[in-house]
Amino acid sequence: MILIDYFLIVIGAYISLYVLYDLILLFAHFFIKERENVFPSPETRFAVIIPAHNEELFLSRILQSINNQDYPRTLFKSIVIADNCTDQTAEVATSNGALALRRENLQHFGKGYAIKFALESIDMNQYDAIFIIDADSVVRNDLLVQLDTALRRGQAVIQCYNGVANPDQSWFTRLLDVSRTIGNEIYHPSKQKLGLSSYLMGNGMCFSSEILSKYGWSAFSVGEDWEYYAKLIQAGEIIAFANKARVYHQESSSLKQATSQRMRWSSGRFDVAWKYGINLICKGVVERNIRIIDASLPLIFPNPSLGINITIIGLIISIFLSITLGQHDFTFWFSSLALIQLLIFLIGILYTRNKWNNFLALFIAPLFLIWKMGIDLFSAMGMGKKRWIRTERKL
Repeated sequence: MILIDYFLIVIGAYISLYVLYDLILLFAHFFIKERENVFPSPETRFAVIIPAHNEELFLSRILQSINNQDYPRTLFKSIVIADNCTDQTAEVATSNGALALRRENLQHFGKGYAIKFALESIDMNQYDAIFIIDADSVVRNDLLVQLDTALRRGQAVIQCYNGVANPDQSWFTRLLDVSRTIGNEIYHPSKQKLGLSSYLMGNGMCFSSEILSKYGWSAFSVGEDWEYYAKLIQAGEIIAFANKARVYHQESSSLKQATSQRMRWSSGRFDVAWKYGINLICKGVVERNIRIIDASLPLIFPNPSLGINITIIGLIISIFLSITLGQHDFTFWFSSLALIQLLIFLIGILYTRNKWNNFLALFIAPLFLIWKMGIDLFSAMGMGKKRWIRTERKL
């Protein structure tokens, strides 16, 4: 039983730090006012890069969304990388006024290589900033205006609000909508208010041309966003968050549809965490740099579903100890951690549009958590998807 006690102490301390960190961000959200800047007229020249592998289904939607920006048409250009496509992706791009760059390379396959190809194919001197967005997304009409404001404020790397485009499609998308909303409305804005770095999410990423000219693109794993984020933090850069620059991503509508995608994302994140997480926090401690220490935490701390799963495991074990040995301290500890995480989720529901249906989806959350536990377990063991595979979706 001593080993079990030690195990509970370790995971309890780990989850306690994770929950405490979330509470700090929650309090910052409510009690720190955000600084705003207004600039009279836009001036940033944007290259909007859209990596696309067989994305003819949704590509017209994102290109029309970009074309409808409340922004001078002469100051932005949409560029689609038709990456190893076997459908009409390039033709759809051209018909919607975008520049289509065809890429054929089955040896170096994936989003990271497509981004690098695009950056090497365009004249970077023609643009002040590069905006990267997934082909199955949609954006708000003032997106480029908001990014122009952020860039002129001096922010060189910007992560946009990355929401769910189809939140009401299924119980699965409702849960994801709440989780994404917590990050977009609470955690990332709080880090911005505290002067800390956000992290890249793969979709809705904006870089000044100077940043990409200086560092190039060198992230090619299945977790290319986490990998590039870690490299930028190591180099001393900071990622800003633009809450009003809103991007909405088409989410998978079911567990079956999402499994391959989540295996890829989870394995990519675990790979980057093992490679960069501890090194970053050690670098931050040695340099006494709170920004670097904080920036390492998204790699070291669990994602929300993994956090609650670890808490539930600790709670189940502690209940067993309570019944067999009468030890109640662990039960109270893990129950408190679980309730705090539930409370944060309920607060997140209040920020969503369809609050009641999102609340009802909470009752199916156990199924989601069991599925996600399997995803994280296989990924942590190195059994996740190591190669990019397109996630099938429907309109």
